[in-house]
Amino acid sequence: MPTVRPFDRSMIEQSLRSQQLKFLRDSDGDFRVEFGYDEETDCEVTFSLMATGPREIVYCILVVSNKRIPSYEWDRAIKICNQWNAEKRWPKAYLHVNGAIGSIILEHQVDFEAGVHQELLDDFTRSGIIAGIEFWKWAHQEKAL
Repeated sequence: MPTVRPFDRSMIEQSLRSQQLKFLRDSDGDFRVEFGYDEETDCEVTFSLMATGPREIVYCILVVSNKRIPSYEWDRAIKICNQWNAEKRWPKAYLHVNGAIGSIILEHQVDFEAGVHQELLDDFTRSGIIAGIEFWKWAHQEKAL
């Protein structure tokens, strides 16, 4: 039976290694996984995998792409995000605006205050990565984003 233990960044690293994903690590100890350009998504996708919150017990996977949304497309991008959020459980999609350029951010989070076993963390990581890529395939192929 799997052992539940306190959540920490070493569990994220173990998950990424077990899935044979190449990653970078930042000065806070969080992780980045970068996927190069793919015709099915029409973009490059980057995953940030972090332990967040005051006690670093919330596991957060943020997904961004290199696709930028000009201001005249913001309404359409919001509608695309809303449709995804209404039809899919995760990741949550939203438009982030910085000046005159927007980008879609996907967010997948879970609070592991009670601890977690490695198999559940591995599954959460795998599903977050798969769903993030699926969003961009869907947005490109079905929504021409």
